[in-house]
Parts: sequence; C-alpha cells; structure tokens
Amino acid sequence: MTDSGAGFGAAALRAAEAVALALAKSRPGPARRLRPAKAGDPAVRRLAHELAGRLAGAVAERTELSEPDRLAAVTAVGEVFAALGPREARALFAADPGPGPADDPPGDASLSRAAAAAYRELFALCRAAGRSGPQDPAGRSGTTGNGNSGSGGAGNGGAGNGSADDRAARFEEEYAHHVARAQARVQLFGLTFSQDRRDWPLDLAYISLAVSGAQLLEEPGPQTPVKAEVALNSAERVLLRGPAGSGKSTLVQWLALNAARSSFGPQLRDWNTLVPFVLPLRSFNSPAGLPRPGDWLTATGVPLTAPEGWVERLLSAGRALVLVDGVDEVPPRLRSRTESWLRELLTAYPAARFVVTTRPSAVPEDWLTAQGFSSLALLPMERDDVGAFITHWHDSARAEADGEGSGMERERELLDRYEKALLQAVATRRDLGRLATNPLMCALLCALNRDRRMHLPRARKELYDAALDMLLIRRDSERDISGVEGVYLSRDEQTLLLQRLAYWLIRNGQVEASAEEAIRMIAESLDAMPQVKAQGSAQTVFRHLLIRSGLLREPVPGSVLFVHRTFQDYLGAKAAVEARDFGVLVRNAHEDTWDNVVRMAVGHARPDERAALLRQLLHRADQVEADRSRLVLLAAACLEHAPELDPEVWREVEARTARLLPPRSPSQAGELAKAGELVLELLPEPAGLTEEEAAATIRTAALVGGDRALQVIAGFRTDDRYEVGRELSDAWGRFPVDAYVDTVLADAPMRAAHLHVRTAGQLRALDRLPHVRRLHVTWDGPVPREITGRRDLESLILHRNARLADLSPLAGRTELRHLGVLDCPKVTGIEVVSELRADSLAFGYLRDDLSLAPLAGAAGLRSLVIGFEPEQRRIGDVPAADSLTALHLWQGARRMTLDGIERWPRVEKLTVAGSSQYRQLVRSLPLRGLTALQIRHAAPISAGALLPYERLGRLVLIRCALEGTLEALRDVPALRRLVLSECLGTVDLSPLAPLEELVIELRRGTHVTGAELIPPERLVRRD
Repeated sequence: MTDSGAGFGAAALRAAEAVALALAKSRPGPARRLRPAKAGDPAVRRLAHELAGRLAGAVAERTELSEPDRLAAVTAVGEVFAALGPREARALFAADPGPGPADDPPGDASLSRAAAAAYRELFALCRAAGRSGPQDPAGRSGTTGNGNSGSGGAGNGGAGNGSADDRAARFEEEYAHHVARAQARVQLFGLTFSQDRRDWPLDLAYISLAVSGAQLLEEPGPQTPVKAEVALNSAERVLLRGPAGSGKSTLVQWLALNAARSSFGPQLRDWNTLVPFVLPLRSFNSPAGLPRPGDWLTATGVPLTAPEGWVERLLSAGRALVLVDGVDEVPPRLRSRTESWLRELLTAYPAARFVVTTRPSAVPEDWLTAQGFSSLALLPMERDDVGAFITHWHDSARAEADGEGSGMERERELLDRYEKALLQAVATRRDLGRLATNPLMCALLCALNRDRRMHLPRARKELYDAALDMLLIRRDSERDISGVEGVYLSRDEQTLLLQRLAYWLIRNGQVEASAEEAIRMIAESLDAMPQVKAQGSAQTVFRHLLIRSGLLREPVPGSVLFVHRTFQDYLGAKAAVEARDFGVLVRNAHEDTWDNVVRMAVGHARPDERAALLRQLLHRADQVEADRSRLVLLAAACLEHAPELDPEVWREVEARTARLLPPRSPSQAGELAKAGELVLELLPEPAGLTEEEAAATIRTAALVGGDRALQVIAGFRTDDRYEVGRELSDAWGRFPVDAYVDTVLADAPMRAAHLHVRTAGQLRALDRLPHVRRLHVTWDGPVPREITGRRDLESLILHRNARLADLSPLAGRTELRHLGVLDCPKVTGIEVVSELRADSLAFGYLRDDLSLAPLAGAAGLRSLVIGFEPEQRRIGDVPAADSLTALHLWQGARRMTLDGIERWPRVEKLTVAGSSQYRQLVRSLPLRGLTALQIRHAAPISAGALLPYERLGRLVLIRCALEGTLEALRDVPALRRLVLSECLGTVDLSPLAPLEELVIELRRGTHVTGAELIPPERLVRRD
C-alpha cells in the first residue's frame, strides 16, 4: 500500500470509530451511562473495521476524487460524528431523522466541491449503517430491559434480579430527566423581571471560569490557572473555594445538568456515567441534622420515590456525583456537624465522587485534605472572561426581545449599543474594571448599564444603591405595574422590611428562613408602620416582597432567601449601622460570613461611626493573635468603602497593613489585593525579595489592576526567575494588551518561564516580542499563523485546544527543543515529531489509543511526558530513543504498565501515577540510577521500599497515602529534598529532623506533625 493509501485507511478507521462511538452515545438508558464505549472495545473495533471498509469502497468508486479530497472528506465525516452529544446522536440515528445540519460539511472544513459531495455520500452511508446496525457498539442490546444493563444502572452488579434491576434502571432515567429539567435554567440578574420568563437556559448563560490548585493539575508550573472542567477531571474529591458571586453554585448546577444529560465534553467524559445529587447545605440547618442518602431526594424536594437502596447502591458503585453546595451557609456552630456528616459519607462510600463548595475563609485551608480532597480556588474573572460574560448576558437579553415588530427591533439595536458601550467601559474605566471581577458584579453592571442608558455608578455602594432602586421601584413604575397584590410600598418601606429580614438571617448564621418566620418579622415591623399595615396583612406584604421586589426567591414552598448573598449582606449591614450595633460587627468580624457585612457597614456609616468602627477592628486585632492578620486586612479592605475618613485612622490602617508585607504566597496576595489601591503604595521594591515574595507581589498588583499596578509590575520585568516570569505572564490578561507589552514584556527576558498567550490580541502582539522564544498557547483552532511563522521558537506548549487536529504546520522547526501538546482531544497523530529536533516532548489528555509509534523518528529525545492512554499499553513498547533521561507518566497514563522500562537505563528522573505503577516499580526496582522520583495518586506508599534507590536526591509525593513512617528515608544517603503535596492523612516529620541537609517542601493540603522540630531554613511552605 502507498503512503497516501495508508493515510486514507487510517483516516477512514478513525472516522468509523467516531461513528461507532456516536452510535453508542445514542443508546438510551443506564446501559450507556454505566460505561461509555471506547475505541479499544472489541465490539467498537468490529463495527469500526466494517464501516471503514464501506467508507473505503465508497470513496474508491469516486475515481474523480484526488487523494487530498478523499482524505479531507472522510476526516470531516469523522470530526462531525466525534462532536455529537447523546441528544444529537439519538436524533441523527432516529428511524426517520430527515435532513439535518450535519448533512452539509462543517463550515470550517474548507472542502472542495468534489470533496463536499463525497462528504455528503459518506455521511449518509454512516448514518444508514448506524440506523440499521442490530448491535449496540458497546456490546449490549439496544434495550434496557435486561438483567445486565439493569444491574449496571442500579449499581449493584447482581445477577438473577432482572425485575428489580429493570425498575432501578427505569428510575435512573426518570430521575436523570427530572434533574436535567430542574437544573437546565438559571436566573440572570437583571433579566428576571418578566413574570412569564424568569429564567434562562444554563447552556446560554454559563461561562467556564478558571481555578487555581496546587500540583493537582499536572501542567507546567504549580498554581497554573486552568478551566474548572480540566481541574475537576484530575481529582475524585474536590473542595471548591470562591467568594460571594464567584459562580460556585452555578458551576454546581452546570455539573448536575451535564451529568444528568451525560453531555460532558472530552475533559470530563468519564463523568458521563455519573448520577448527580445536589445537596444545598442551607436547607439542612435544622436541629434534625443532615439527611442520610436514602432521604436525599425527599430532603431536596425531588418529587420521585426511588427503589429501596437505590442511592446507596450508586454511592457504593462509584457512580454517584455528590454536589455539596455552600459550607459557608452553614452556621459556624453547626459546621463540625457538617464535617462529621461528610466524613461518615466518605468512609461508607469511598468510591463516590464529591464536589464541595464554600467561601474561602469558612473552613481552614487543610479542611478535608486528610480525606483526599483537593482544594481548588475560583479565580477572579480576567478581561476575556468579563467580555464573554457581557456578551452572554446581552445574548440572553436579545433572546428576550425575540419578537416581531419595530419595538422589538429597536430594543435589539439598543442592546447592541449597550453591549458595545459596556465592553468599552470596563476596558477603559478603572473603577468599573475593579468591580467586574465575578459573575454577580458583571451581571449587575449589565443590568444597570441597560437600565440607566449607559450611565453607570462609580463606587460599589453606589452600584448596590442603584441596583436596589432599579429592583424595588423603577422597573415596576416604568412599566406601570403597581399594587398588583393590593399593596403600594415605597422604596424606603421595602428596604426597611427587607433589611430586618437580612440582619436576622446574618445574626442567626442562616441564608434561608421559613415563610412563617419572615411573616412574623414583617408583622412585628408593621406595628411601627401603620401606613403599610392599613393596606393588608403581614402575609400579603410578604407575598408582595417575594413577587415584586426582585430580591427574594422561594427555593421550595414555605422557605425564602435573598436572590444572592451579597444583597443580604448589603441590607443587613445597613440594619446593623442604623441599630448602632458596631460592637456586634467587631465581635463577629473574624467570621467569614461577616466580612462583607463589615465592609458594607463602613460604607453605610457616618464618618465618625466609620472611624470608630475601624479603630475597634484594629484594637481587636491586637487582642486576638490568631485573627490578627485577618482583621488588619479587613480594615484595609474597608477603606475602599469609605468616601470620607479621619486621616489619622487612615494612616494607622495603612501602617498596620504595611507590616504584613511582602506577601509570600498566592493566598496572601489574594487577601492583600482586597485592600485595593492602598496596598499598591505599600508593596516592596524588587531588590532583596525571594523568588516567592517577588512572584506574590506581582500577583497582588495584578489582582488590584489599573495603571499604578502596571507600574509596580514593570519594576519586576527584568527578573528572570521562573516563578516571577510565570506571574508576569499570567498578569498579561488583566491589562490592555499593548500597554502591557510596552511597559512589561518588551524588556522581560522570559528565558525560564513560558509566555502564556490566550487571545487573538495577544497573538498579534507577538511580532513585537521577537526575543520571547518560550510560548504557552491556549487557543481554539488550527495552529495560529503567528506561531507557524516563528521559526526561532525554543519551547512551545499547545494547550486546551478543542479543535486542533493537525500538528504538521510545526514541521521543520529545527530550533524547537520542547513541544507540549496538552488537552487537545482531536489531535490525529504526532508524526510531526520526526521533523523536529526536539529533545523534550509532552503529550497529555489526548485521544485514547493515539499511537506513539512516530516517536521512533525523534532522535536524541531526552525527556518524555505521557498523560493519556496511548495505543501502546506497555511502556516498553513506546519507541522512544535510547538517549532518554527523563520519563514522566501522568495520571492519564496510569493504566500503562512499566513492563520494559529497563530499556532506558539512562533515565534519572521518573514520574509514576497510580498504585499499580508504584507497586510494579517497587517490586522490580528498575532504573537504580534514579536521582529524582515523583509518585502521584498512589496508596499505600512505603518509605522503606525506596531504599534501593541510593542515588535518589529528590522525592515528590502527590496525593499519596503513607504506610508507616518516613524514618526509612534517613537511610537514603543522597536525599536532599522531599516534597509533600496533598498527601492523605497526617505525616509525621519528626524522624527527618536529624537530616541536616534535607529540605522539606510542604505544598497545599498536607497535614503534618513534628514540623516544629525542623529548622525554618529546612522547611518550605507553599500554598
């Protein structure tokens, strides 16, 4: 066979596999949810080979087609079928689907006329083959009424229990449909005033936000920001931290929706087998305690009755996705109860997946790390995220104005103007840029920009005041809506009633009240408001506030809460100031549920009250050592809300804040940045700072933003240490592209870190940065011409590109020493490596079963990373060069075996992932010359098993559980650095105290004892 014929045959087989897998997706019921079919499954391979033969035969009959057109047509067919979700696949393979959009080639396929005609013929052939195929390509019948699929659906795996299993399978589908309906829509602030349309499709409103985590992410550089979906795929238990309005609950809703629909994309494809359970903790604050699994459906208002033991079986089988939302919404006195409840669930059901959300300071940094939880933090939105949100919001508003007529057309035209004006405003106005850092604040700005005809307030308090004015009065009055419930309330009257409810909730540590409690509070207030009492009963006034205010909602009948915690805090702070409860504010200021309240109270207070409140905060900081830094930083953050303040108080707060500098970690940077521009004047000069201090200082300034912050960052531009360069790179997205290039990057060497490029504007700016030869490109589409045109690149990482298929444009880059291709699931092959001179290659989260055979042409390869399941399942079958000195197997490659690893005797640096690889390593003890070893996600780990590696100088343990103590490491003579990251349980460091040359590095999420015995110069803490 010719090379071109072989290329077509491979493409036809890939296309046929995509068709077979799409057919598997189309199968209804738990038979599909139990385990998605994979390309390596025997039944899939059989159907794929049969289809590939049909495709080849059909193309052979088209003698007029050139070889490139044949290849392009069959490749386009494969890409279309590979992109289908379950719903689209079911529609496509329906008995009589009719014509659809997929009948024509995708717009980006760039097919010739002849190739497009061939595409249509091949597409029709594949669809017909799928419709007529008698066998599910996953190897099951197409029905769910059999014992095998039923037991899979129920999660019990028992035989001979067909009827019970069938009922469980049918109920799972019924429950999934209910969850999908319940979670499919979301309220968008400013677009929920219409009584006939109060919510919007989550698919339209959702934007993917970035998170940071420690070594969890297996990508270049610790703390590298990644999208939440990528991070979640790397751990089975996640604690997700984020401030109010950051999108925690919306992310939980998105996870539940996609799990119910089995519609996760490549990054979370394994989650398509899971059954979601959303558990909002605010609903479980009664003395009765938290519900047991069998009561979850009833406790969360699901109107379905599950078969006996159904939830428990899913948990035991590892098919449950438990979404625990809002630890911060549990009163502090009850959080230990919540922790015990979670621990019991984890002990009883260790195979289940858990995602728990909280505000950052509601629980300690190491909360649940001993139970294997990885901690992720939602990051503030960058400029591109803000722009995407504004566009999504206005898209939804245009959908609201989707009717006919000149009025609707005029409204759509106005929305186009509003969107353009707001995008320009947040990019150019410093005050708005600082406000637009999370989804809630962006939604507020969108709503007010529309309501006030593009005239926006400048301060945060003014923003909330304007929002309340819009919600409580103007929206109804401008639409001539009043007295619908027979009640006419002024803005002040509504505010008084609402702020009393808000303050009661805050004082009692709750976010939700019963309707009876709310009505009782209103009744007490009406005695002092005769003009309102005369209009109706407390219940009538309550219904008016619930329906018309826009600030309350009823999650389930009989309960009420504010549409967002931020409004509760704002109104509660106003009530506290009016009641002169400054002592209450100060006493509770250390609690995470009160910090926003205190900041907003400073804004509500008069100048003399404001000064007294801040002095009391500083005085309490002196008295309570454990909360000293927190209270000082809270006082500093309050200054942003103080339009007028005694200069002496201002100077005292400033001086106390300066003592907390320089920051030494990302978390300290985040806390300092809350103080706003004040902190920019206090940040230290670059000279004399350690690498960690310099990096954290840059991050602090970047989070504050603005021209002054840009000048602070510019002071570090010539510092070429790795962590500093990485922060300089990450900060680019928070400033105007060209200004940052001129002020910072033009003089930044960037010889150690990669410059991260995420946007079209940043790509265009690369021609002004010819000295930067290390690039990390996050893009969606073919390799950009700005990259292919650079012949001088030394290191290139292509990252998170859902549409990248072809790497051949990189051929001939002889200067390229490192190529990384990460999270690019459509890449069809790595043949390009034979046309490079790279000595370092990294491939992670690519398509399973992609062949690594082309590595045979990568002469001189010294470092190799594998982070997916390649066609070669034995590491010894990977044809990497004998010159290899570093081999890293990431979590995605954990199912590979180490058989044959001894063929690379020069390997000195090794990473293994998973317990199987670890056990194989310590049994066979290959590569005795190792100087660096990293072990990921393995348990149990025995320090004594590593004694034969006498040259080992660096040992890294990530998310591992230790068996016994670390005492055996005292007998590893060359060991100089031990890194512990998110290790399970508690690690005793005391046996290592006598090792004077050993440095111990503790990364986020590791519990230790004996640290006091380690001298400070030998103990490094990173968060």
